[in-house]
Amino acid sequence: MEQKWEQGRDSLAIPGAILGAALGADCLAAMVRFGDVPLILCGALTALFAVRTGALTAGRVGRTRTLLALPWVLLFDCLGHHLYFALETAPGDPAGVWRAFLSPLPGWYWGRLAALLAVSLCAWALLFHGAGQDRKRLIRALQPVRLEQDPAPAEMEFFLPDLGWIRPHLLVRKFSRGIWLALLFLCLWMGRLTGTEALWDRAVVGMGFSLLIIGSLQGPPARLCAGAHWLYVRQDNRLWRVPLNQVLDPELRISLAWLAGAWDILPQVRRTAFRSTVAALIAEGKLKTCEIKKPTLVRQSPWEWVVSDSRGGQHMIPKVYPGFTPIPGEVERAQSAPSIRWVNPAVTAAVTAVCLAAGLFMGVQEQRRPEAPPPKLPVEAPEKTGPASTEAVVPEVIGDYILNGLTLRTDDAFQASTSGFDDPEHGVFYQIELRFGVGEDAARLALTESAGEDVRWLRPEGDGFLWRLGENGVAYQYNLRTVRLLDGRLSHTGAALSERGTMLILTCDHGEEIEEEAARGTMLYMLENLQFTGPAITEENYQDQLRPAVSMGFSHCGQAFFKAPEGLFPYDAYLDTFLPCGGEVKYFDDGISMMTKSHGLRVSAAVVPNEGGNALDVVREVYEDLKAAGRQYDERNFLEDAYNEEGNNACRVAVYYDGGRTRVTAMVAMEKWKGCYLYKELTCLPEEMDGEYKAVFKEMEKVCGITVSVMEDLGRQQN
Repeated sequence: MEQKWEQGRDSLAIPGAILGAALGADCLAAMVRFGDVPLILCGALTALFAVRTGALTAGRVGRTRTLLALPWVLLFDCLGHHLYFALETAPGDPAGVWRAFLSPLPGWYWGRLAALLAVSLCAWALLFHGAGQDRKRLIRALQPVRLEQDPAPAEMEFFLPDLGWIRPHLLVRKFSRGIWLALLFLCLWMGRLTGTEALWDRAVVGMGFSLLIIGSLQGPPARLCAGAHWLYVRQDNRLWRVPLNQVLDPELRISLAWLAGAWDILPQVRRTAFRSTVAALIAEGKLKTCEIKKPTLVRQSPWEWVVSDSRGGQHMIPKVYPGFTPIPGEVERAQSAPSIRWVNPAVTAAVTAVCLAAGLFMGVQEQRRPEAPPPKLPVEAPEKTGPASTEAVVPEVIGDYILNGLTLRTDDAFQASTSGFDDPEHGVFYQIELRFGVGEDAARLALTESAGEDVRWLRPEGDGFLWRLGENGVAYQYNLRTVRLLDGRLSHTGAALSERGTMLILTCDHGEEIEEEAARGTMLYMLENLQFTGPAITEENYQDQLRPAVSMGFSHCGQAFFKAPEGLFPYDAYLDTFLPCGGEVKYFDDGISMMTKSHGLRVSAAVVPNEGGNALDVVREVYEDLKAAGRQYDERNFLEDAYNEEGNNACRVAVYYDGGRTRVTAMVAMEKWKGCYLYKELTCLPEEMDGEYKAVFKEMEKVCGITVSVMEDLGRQQN
């Protein structure tokens, strides 16, 4: 019986399941705009798309076809989740997305994937159960009829929809909708891929507008597909339009629409009972509102008849009822399936293309918003110079410097580090720093941090900032200020503030080793060639941003954010530092310090003030403070301190006891702000080590600028 129900169609379910699951993966990638919870919940959509599309191409739902969809659901869930991971890891950087796609995967990746697959499996199980219920209904429908009913009058004619006639139109209609949805999902994640979210948001608006137009242009194909839910009955000169979904078989308690869908395999006695049920409703007067009295032909097309009743109402009857005519003797009966009306999918495609292009055009126009002209310079301020006083120095060979959230272009000959660029030819250093979640007032204050004489501005202080649009479509404002310090050296400070609240501070102090205009021009070139790719950092999301910085060459460590302590700056801001990925980040002291652990390495980070001392003093003070707080050090295994005077960073490796376990820890201090240091403590947890420990520790050594071979050896011994 089940073979007869599904015979010859199982293989057709596979291409449909692949297309539906691919649409689900497209939807999963689009969820990068909305977060992890919508991503996991959309796993149910992947199962739904795959099973329903497979049933559409096969012609009918069945357990075998639902089972054939399962491998494709799981496969495309994994692909969609991996694309989501790559997009969230390197937003706005296509090359970084590709590197992330091929990079090693952190532990939390597998946990989220497991949750996604669990939701998909639950949704698939419900669909499989529904297919099983259909099979049980079919078994009951094939049993002998037990309920006796009066037979339908012999002169009463019944016209059921032919699903074979309807199916080609349904396929065209459903696949048109699928392509539209695929384009919508594509627009949602293309903005994250290219870093031009504002542009693609306008494209999404255009797609939404196209939906309104398409929805108002249903046409004959929609009515042809809707014909599957209606039955026409004629007796004498009376015509009834019966809603199959609203009528139940009195014995089986199954809708007549379901029985009509299985009409080709129903036994004759069940068909007779079907007709008797409808005839009884007509005889009882329960279908009076469905009667079309004295139908008169208004017009007809190859797809439908339009008739009017005695009250002047018009009814559109699709030509999907074999042998049916609304007016016998006057109108020819339907003899064959109506041809596909290709004008509807063509109009759908044209409307979608026009609205999408219009949305993209609006996005491009918004990106090209003109820079506001600078106001006239005040006569009483001759020390201020206009923008033309300095020209950008374009390097002979240009290199990209990529941070999480920022791409900066500069001379490829410069030696890059985590804190800036060293110009070996002139012996000067360009320092960079990022601050997040700030406004224009913070940028002004950052520019005026250096005190001195002979102040020069790229754009005069009172005239605001220059505006520029990055190649990725994110706008930012910038300015450059130069002062002469008390020792005669020049100090240049540049600030660039993106519309998302990320601020780059670029500084350079020098003497006669380089000309003033050369240094200013080099900095100006950097300021004019920025791409801010990261998201806006806010109170709501700053604790959820840690993920591998694949675009910077890291597979296990990434950028974590924390609040700047009160008094560090004259404004509120968020700072970033690198931590291992894969574990939960715990925040302390209202978000100004944090700690996490992964693969057997525990790392904590905080800002430590120290006026008048150096990084080595910070390390020693923290050591003594922890000792006074109860930490028991094994000072027999104390190693020598390491101090780098040029960069003002220091490291102390110590051994202490923690609940009966021996811990080896590296205490690191790095000067980041005047009078304040970024302090990190890297502690080895042997009982939690795995094969990734050494790789994680090597990356942390790189970002801290240290080498601790004894802690590397611990990982080697564990492996």
